[in-house]
Amino acid sequence: MIYTVEELTINDSFIAYCTRQNEKDIAFWNEYLYQHPEELLTIEEARKLVLGLKFMLHKKQNELSADDARLGLDLIAVPGKTHSHDFYQEKPEQPARGRNKKEWLAAASVILLLGTGLWFLYKQPLRTGNTSNRLSAGITATVPGDSIGSERGEYKTLILSDGTKVTLNAQSALLVSAGFGTKNRDVRLTGEAFFEVAHNRLLPFIVQASRYKIKAVGTKFNVKDYKNDAYSETSLLEGKVQILLPSGNRDRVYKTLEVNQKFVIHTTAAPEAPLQEKTEITPLSYDDSQQNIETAWVDHSLVFDNTPLYEIKNILERKYAITVEIADSDVANYRYTASFQNEGADEILKALQLSYHFSYKKDGNKIIINK
Repeated sequence: MIYTVEELTINDSFIAYCTRQNEKDIAFWNEYLYQHPEELLTIEEARKLVLGLKFMLHKKQNELSADDARLGLDLIAVPGKTHSHDFYQEKPEQPARGRNKKEWLAAASVILLLGTGLWFLYKQPLRTGNTSNRLSAGITATVPGDSIGSERGEYKTLILSDGTKVTLNAQSALLVSAGFGTKNRDVRLTGEAFFEVAHNRLLPFIVQASRYKIKAVGTKFNVKDYKNDAYSETSLLEGKVQILLPSGNRDRVYKTLEVNQKFVIHTTAAPEAPLQEKTEITPLSYDDSQQNIETAWVDHSLVFDNTPLYEIKNILERKYAITVEIADSDVANYRYTASFQNEGADEILKALQLSYHFSYKKDGNKIIINK
């Protein structure tokens, strides 16, 4: 069963998972994420809503408790005595029925806020102007069992419990295993991330992508594995990594990558034929300024090297939180070579037009490209 955000936020087991209250629930939802890695972003959105509700409810209850405390500490003078603090008494405790009603009203008000303010907050994309989105100055520390997601137009920097640094690209998600740092160093990725892995030869670092695994002990590499791309790739900048492909109930070592190599797995579909996968090892690509193309996004750059427009479309949608529609199939296959640093989506499209012309129009947050 696949759950929606709305279903998750009212699911008792999921709420217990978010608040780390029950080991069985934590194990169940970790297994759910391993079985459905494409649902990481949905899980993360629902988790934010649940924790947001919990925080506001707790805050509201604290305010009510403080109000009750102030009422209870109002002072009553004892007749015939000097009004010294030794002769003050607390007011009788308020009936439980009244407190329960207050707590219910507080919960109701928070739930109403969840349905409006919180929902609006978490559904809004990061807005972009004429400059590219910068990596946030903030760094998120993770703990075993965490799932962290980034929305379109959003980038995150994570520090795992073993000291590994992960830069998460837009519209991506990372699930950290419950036993991370003690039993294993396993993570599952949907989208794209750059890993700077802390060295630990006794406990290998393993990234589970949709169709293969990457095994490392201490190195720097980039994994790109978006479900709407026709390929997945792992690019190695430092050290060595092993590419593991499934073979029955076990994994087999397909290749050990050397520095400046990348592993690519392509998915092709012929009419009325099953999906076919093609794997290859190729050198990394660099532009004229020796900027590595595969990891240019980490430095806030976009570098295209004979890249088809249908791939550029996906990149622009993720980076600028927009929707791009290519109405002409011929135009979708136009290829471009170009580099961009701080340009917005509109500036990039105008620059590409100069190389291989197409027309486009904007309709709010949507761009329609035609011949």
